[in-house]
Amino acid sequence: MMGKRFYSYHKATFANSYLNSDPQLKTAILACRSSCQGSIKALSEKQPARDISVNVADAFAQLLLNFRQTVTSLGLAFKPPVTVSAAIQQLEKAAEQLNQLISCVLITHGEMGREWKEGVLSIGAEVERHLDVLEAEGDYLQSTGKIWEAIDRMSRDLSRDEKSAIIRRWKIHQSIVKDAWDEFKEILEDSQNEDDDGGWDELGLGDTSLSEEERSRTEAIKPLLSLHQLLHASIPRYFDQAEDHLQALLEESSKFVDCYDEIVSSLHPEQDEEEINSALGDIEKISRRMASLVGNVSTDKWTTKYDMEREKWSDRKFNMRSLGVAIE
Repeated sequence: MMGKRFYSYHKATFANSYLNSDPQLKTAILACRSSCQGSIKALSEKQPARDISVNVADAFAQLLLNFRQTVTSLGLAFKPPVTVSAAIQQLEKAAEQLNQLISCVLITHGEMGREWKEGVLSIGAEVERHLDVLEAEGDYLQSTGKIWEAIDRMSRDLSRDEKSAIIRRWKIHQSIVKDAWDEFKEILEDSQNEDDDGGWDELGLGDTSLSEEERSRTEAIKPLLSLHQLLHASIPRYFDQAEDHLQALLEESSKFVDCYDEIVSSLHPEQDEEEINSALGDIEKISRRMASLVGNVSTDKWTTKYDMEREKWSDRKFNMRSLGVAIE
């Protein structure tokens, strides 16, 4: 136990002295940080659209691998006893390679450019934190691991062309829509189980439940929400024939996600019928635009089916209003 404490103390004492004993190393860390910050800042500046070389994705993927190796070498150089010359060399190399990665991002555009930018910003943030750790003479192994994770995450899911990047983003949208659909089903399930409250309502602690009218409205809108989700999930199958409209489709998908979530939120207890109808009208326009951009027989069938369900929804609203007038 005593030997362990002595080793820890000796190691800490050594670690806390390497910057003081070699000011060149501290200067190199500061220079690396300044270079990295300058490169990252360039990502916030608007860049003109340029033609992208077919090999840029391969070059970018290789740069990620090279950068990971440099980060590893940097960690080894800081392993006690610190190899100052090697550490300075790897710091300079890391700054140069991060700049090369950012140069690749700056010549991309569209969804792929956005994806690459997000990934490199994540890596850059971990690099800056790592440099802070090195300057503070902290746990450099942990911060090295964080950079590895950011690089591996980007390398694993890296899109190599615009279509792949759009498909990747679409899957993210699908996941959000599915979460909203699950939330909608929970609203219905909660309303069906409202009688089994375990006595909480008697104590004034029960959740607010849907009224009979709200429950009827929520059940009636289910086929429409289901059809919207089905259309959104099926659109990627037709990307090949909608090659000229992929960016437009993705823009509609982003609007779709927000609108779908808005509808589901409006279906919670204490509903506002005007709010529901407004959101339903908005998402209907978006879905019809997506269907028209694809222009497939299957989406035509979807439109036909949707029109039928929409008519049922309209008839229900008319019948409910008529009933309300009769009661009055």
